[in-house]
Amino acid sequence: MEVRVTRGAIGFNVACNATNTYDRTLNIRVTVSVGIGEDWVRATKFDFPNVAAGQTGRETTLVGDSYEGELPDEPKVYIDSVINY
Repeated sequence: MEVRVTRGAIGFNVACNATNTYDRTLNIRVTVSVGIGEDWVRATKFDFPNVAAGQTGRETTLVGDSYEGELPDEPKVYIDSVINY
């Protein structure tokens, strides 16, 4: 599991790579939070359907649009959950 966060002009670009390390095809669901605690936290989910054995699902999304308040300078990134099914 790899998650990267890059601050942009209108929010944070969150990129998630989920590698299937099992010997069968899996669906992988990842929940990620970006924030600075109780004052500012945003969560997003990534769904990677039918990831073949040894392959990696990749997806990027925008969280924390600037209209939702001032963006933190140094947010923390948390992988809240990873579900294989």
